[in-house]
Amino acid sequence: DDIPLLALTNHLVVGFTERQYVGQELVPMVGREALRTHVRAKLDGVPRELLIVVLKKNGCVFDFVLVAPDPERLDAEIGAFETMLRGFEMVRRTR
Repeated sequence: DDIPLLALTNHLVVGFTERQYVGQELVPMVGREALRTHVRAKLDGVPRELLIVVLKKNGCVFDFVLVAPDPERLDAEIGAFETMLRGFEMVRRTR
C-alpha cells in the first residue's frame, strides 16, 4: 500500500494523549522526502517529547524515533540522533 508519511507518523503516536505538534516538515533523506515531526505528548499521564522521522524507500518504511522526558533532554540527545540518521543515509547510499 502507498500509505502517506503523515498517516505512518500518526500510527507511531497511537496511545499518546494530549498531543501537541511543535513542528513538522518534509526533509530530504537518501533521495526521497522524509517527514520529520516534533511532538509533545503524554504516555500514561507522563510527559514525553518525541522527534519522529519517517521515510519510505524501495517498498520499505523506516521509522526513527527519539523519545525524551522533557525538552532539555531532547535537546541533549538530538546530536546523537542526527549522527544516527547520517549513518543510516551513508549505509543506504552504498546499496
